[in-house]
Amino acid sequence: LKYKMAVEYYNKKDYNRAFPLFEELLTLYKGTSKAEDIYYYYAYTNYNLGDYILAGYHFNNFAKTFPNSKRAQECAYMYAYCFYLDSPEASLDPTNTLKAIEELQTFINKYPESDSLDRCNILIDNLRGKLEDKSFKSAMLYFKTEDYRAAIVGFKNTLKDFPDIAQREELNFM
Repeated sequence: LKYKMAVEYYNKKDYNRAFPLFEELLTLYKGTSKAEDIYYYYAYTNYNLGDYILAGYHFNNFAKTFPNSKRAQECAYMYAYCFYLDSPEASLDPTNTLKAIEELQTFINKYPESDSLDRCNILIDNLRGKLEDKSFKSAMLYFKTEDYRAAIVGFKNTLKDFPDIAQREELNFM
């Protein structure tokens, strides 16, 4: 009955009610044939609640626990996608952005025939755009604060790290 209600809540997009039921069912059905379905729903419930860090952990754990599942590739993609969603804006610490690029590239390497390949490349381009923007703005900040030596190093590093940057001409001029 709990499983039926949890799935019903999930299908109605009432994730706050589905979450505790799936959480309880995980321990009850561990090692059984229903464990795969319950864990899949549980990971997506976390995702739909907006907890991308925890959802990513469970998607990764699902892919490792059930490697022969028809859903393993989907969960491996969702693991990388959760890092993408958790990547902050360009002005903040780029650690999660770099991790997202790494995980998306790992997915591409592991599943080169995936239908999600083009989407992964687009996501990686978006993430690299954030890093490019951060590097450019950091170098410009040194220039605006009149720390010209640091600005020169920043401009050179930006050009070295992002040779096809849109502001290439401006960086060379600065």
